[in-house]
Amino acid sequence: MESLISFLKHSSGLELLVMLGVILLAVILIPAGVWIVVASRRRKAVYLFLLVALLPLLLALLGTYLSLANVEKAAAMFPEASAEIVTAARQEAWIPTYLGAVGTVIPLLIGVIGLVLKKDNQA
Repeated sequence: MESLISFLKHSSGLELLVMLGVILLAVILIPAGVWIVVASRRRKAVYLFLLVALLPLLLALLGTYLSLANVEKAAAMFPEASAEIVTAARQEAWIPTYLGAVGTVIPLLIGVIGLVLKKDNQA
C-alpha cells in the first residue's frame, strides 16, 4: 500500500490519466460482459468480448512504459541517485500493469464462463 501511495504522489498527469482509463475500462467491461453472456445466442459475441477484455492490460502496459521511461530519464539526470532508489522507482512503475492485469482477469473470466455456457459450436 505504501508503494501505491508513493506512486500516486509522484505520477505525472498522463500516467494518472492512463490509470483512470484502466479502472474505468475495467468497470465498464464487467457489466458489459455479463450482458453479452446473457443476451448473446452464439459464441461469436463472446469471442469478440474476450478480445476487448484485453484492453485494460494493454492500456496499463502503456502506462508502465511511460513510468519506466520517466524513471530512466530521472536516473540519467541524477547519476548520484542510489541503486536502491532507482530499483524502488522501477518497482513502482509496474503498478499500472498489476492494476491492468486485475482489470483484465475479471472480464476474461466472465468471457470464459460465457463460452462454457454457450454450448453451440457455431461462430
